[in-house]
Amino acid sequence: MKRFSDLFGLVLNYRWNLAANVLFNVLNAFLSLFTFLAIVPFLRILFRHGEAATATASNAAASTGGASNGAASAVFAQVSTALDGFIAEEGALSALLSLCIGIVVLAFLKNLVTYLAYYSLATIRTGVARDLRAQVFNCMLILPLGYFTEARKGDLISRMTNDLMEVEFSVIGTLEVLFKAPIMIVLSLATLLLISWELTLFALVFMPLSGLLISRIAASLKNAAGRGKVRLGELISRIEETLTGMPIVKSFSAEERFRGRFASENEGYFQLMRKLYKREYLSSPVSEFVSLGIIAVLLFVGGKLVLAGEGLEGELFIGYLVVFSQIIPPAKSLSDAIFKIQKGAASLERLEEVMQAKSTVVEPSEPTTARFDEQIHFRDVAMTYPGGEQAALNGIDLKINKGETVALVGASGSGKTTAARLLARLYDPSEGVITWDGVDARCFATSDLRSMMGTVTQDSLLFNATVAENIALFDPSPDPARIEEVARIANAHDFVEQLPQGYHTLVGDGGGRLSGGQRQRLSIARALYHDPPVLVLDEATSALDAEGEKLVQAAIERVMEHRTVLVIDHRLSTIRRADRIVVLEQGRIIEVGDHQQLVSKKGAYATMVAMQAFDS
Repeated sequence: MKRFSDLFGLVLNYRWNLAANVLFNVLNAFLSLFTFLAIVPFLRILFRHGEAATATASNAAASTGGASNGAASAVFAQVSTALDGFIAEEGALSALLSLCIGIVVLAFLKNLVTYLAYYSLATIRTGVARDLRAQVFNCMLILPLGYFTEARKGDLISRMTNDLMEVEFSVIGTLEVLFKAPIMIVLSLATLLLISWELTLFALVFMPLSGLLISRIAASLKNAAGRGKVRLGELISRIEETLTGMPIVKSFSAEERFRGRFASENEGYFQLMRKLYKREYLSSPVSEFVSLGIIAVLLFVGGKLVLAGEGLEGELFIGYLVVFSQIIPPAKSLSDAIFKIQKGAASLERLEEVMQAKSTVVEPSEPTTARFDEQIHFRDVAMTYPGGEQAALNGIDLKINKGETVALVGASGSGKTTAARLLARLYDPSEGVITWDGVDARCFATSDLRSMMGTVTQDSLLFNATVAENIALFDPSPDPARIEEVARIANAHDFVEQLPQGYHTLVGDGGGRLSGGQRQRLSIARALYHDPPVLVLDEATSALDAEGEKLVQAAIERVMEHRTVLVIDHRLSTIRRADRIVVLEQGRIIEVGDHQQLVSKKGAYATMVAMQAFDS
């Protein structure tokens, strides 16, 4: 899949660490090979020393010409002659001691390069995971708002946490095996071919059987892993939904119903994951069984050649079996790595869905400088949300002059909030255009456009940071004087000063350490921090009690001065001060005028006032 090539591209960003890892793995393979083959001289010292050894060496050298494994036999004969000569001169015990010291030195060097290989890989593994995590997060930041209204938040959290961790451990974590195991296997096979190419070719005939079994299991594992990730996303969504709605759950004594729903989904996830691990754990026994079966066959065939005296020395055959047995661990780890990659592939595909999601709000290739000196114009604007059947706005034609306060009123679902979102270009209209001083908003960079706007919503969401950081919204160079100034304008300075650390007090998750009115006043201060010429107030006081509303309303009236304001509210005290009131119904404008004009018309607005749809 394409994402694997992209992942490998991230690995290449650490090419020097990669080169070092390959080098150390090659050294490790050679040192391991010499360590394993040390059994050949060890056996010779124990069983063929003294005069008998010299005679045997001569016989071995004489038989070299007729052996079917010329190169390996010639080397073996030379080593045997040198070793037998050393034994005859120094004694078997000294030779054994020298061999043991040599094995210790080889073991030290082998483990040293093993450590260096792991150390060089640590930067690659953690670095690639960091880069991938940053890519996914950056992609989420640029996705349109509609993506997050359609996708379940819990599922997105699962992708950013569980799926990304699965990729880190299952895919990136197998890099060590993918770089090391093939080197060890190739070098071992080359050695086996030199010792006895007939036996090696015989063994290779059985290898495809193991590969076929493993590939069949791996294919089913990937599909099961994909279903498991979807189920886990649903499970996390259920948890997130329950935690968010805990006050409602308890108020309606719905604990048992929620417990039952969660238990059903939890059981489904358990059953699916049990099947997944059953298949995953099958790979290692299968590969090991097949490998040991091949060794048993080689023991019989090779032993028969040794007993028949057909050119293969007993010590060399034992060395052959030792080297062949050392192919099993890297081959087994390679098969395990394949399974892990198949399992991680499902998670990688889920991350890929986020990273390849297309933004419906396209940045202009050559943006025009954003400005607002005269007028904002909704020109024949229509908006239908993705997947929606009915238009949220239809044929809206509305002009908002600089310095004017325009209020949008109407029943729930009439299109008020949609208009505000289109103004900030959180969406682009399905039809028509929104112009600023006659220039299509799509010609501006979204960051420039939104810098001209400050928004205060009903939710008054704050981040788990300090008061100052929430007001400046993580401005890299915050201005303390400006922070305090806008806090005073928003009627927030007095209560902030009473907090334990003042402007450096943490507000808690979602601003949970503050009251609703305090959070809203900080939201107003945040909207004013960059001194935007346009202010959007979307139900800014609807969730407050009387005392909190009074303070917030006073702050709103203060910040509305000398600004262009779009007000969405249901309270008459806010609406009646607007220069113009626009009444929406099912996405269309049905009335426009100031408070007195619309009341005198005795139309929809007058009906709302008479029915006390607004609080006076």
